[in-house]
Amino acid sequence: MVGTLRFVPESADPDSPPLDLAGAVIAVLALVALVFSVIEAPTYGWLAARTVVGLALTVALLAAFVVWELRQVTPLLNPRVFRQRSLSAGSLSIFVQFFAFYGYTFVVIQYLQLVRGDMPLKAAVQVLPLAATVMPASRLAPRLTVRFGTRWVGAAGLTLVAAGLAILSQLGTESSYWLMAGGLVVLGVGMGAAMTPATSAITEALPSAQQGVGSALNDLSREVGGAIGIAVIGSILTSTYSSHVNLIGLSSQVAAKVKASYAIASHLGAPIADRAHVAFVSGMHIALLTAAAAALLAAAAVIILLARRSPSAVAHEPEGAAAVAAIAPSLR
Repeated sequence: MVGTLRFVPESADPDSPPLDLAGAVIAVLALVALVFSVIEAPTYGWLAARTVVGLALTVALLAAFVVWELRQVTPLLNPRVFRQRSLSAGSLSIFVQFFAFYGYTFVVIQYLQLVRGDMPLKAAVQVLPLAATVMPASRLAPRLTVRFGTRWVGAAGLTLVAAGLAILSQLGTESSYWLMAGGLVVLGVGMGAAMTPATSAITEALPSAQQGVGSALNDLSREVGGAIGIAVIGSILTSTYSSHVNLIGLSSQVAAKVKASYAIASHLGAPIADRAHVAFVSGMHIALLTAAAAALLAAAAVIILLARRSPSAVAHEPEGAAAVAAIAPSLR
């Protein structure tokens, strides 16, 4: 800290506009309403008044955020940047990748520690095939993109993400680790292939002066995707577990504990723990297949958004840096 203060020159722009605090507050409130409503839905019901009102409030706040940002001279996030198809495709791809990845992590770590009974360190080691394949796939992705294009490499990566999640969804209480390792390899290759072209699509859609906006959108897509992924996938898992767990023959007090918490049920000993494991695995199947479906939909969206347009359409619609330059004064 002392060295930084002594030797690093100040680089902040003295003429930078003030932060759009109102836009930030609206965005935070919208995300809080969404995540809270989804997380609490398994407890109170998806059609409960508090859930419906919370989701409706989310939509209203997001609409208010867009309207507010469109009227600002220096907005927090200018919605106009999403006119760029490559930027929209890249942001969507990153969002869904981390939606699926964080959801998968939330589910699979519980599976390893509670269903299979692995210690935390062993559970962490068992997911290393994912990292071992993400890195080389990420290095190979740029060359594949040059040859086949962002559209097809990005869509293929998302399709592999879906395939990996589908394989992992087949895990059961007695499944071999090799089934899991196979799913992790496919998932890792898919994420490595999809992530690099998606990030490039975001940054290349903006001129060099606006690369901060591209970096911020990339991070925003990751963080929001991860937060919503945990909320949605976790809620699907919880709802399915609660509806599938066998409570026959249990006292009302024990049944309430088992239904409310898989973590508690898994430590109550056989046969209660065995029932809980079966219900958890059922929930895991549906949760991971939901994430896989989201990845497939994202792959289709990337193909559509990055489809080549006719020369007449291109002539009448500015693309890339030219389009962004037209609205650059309002981008921060």
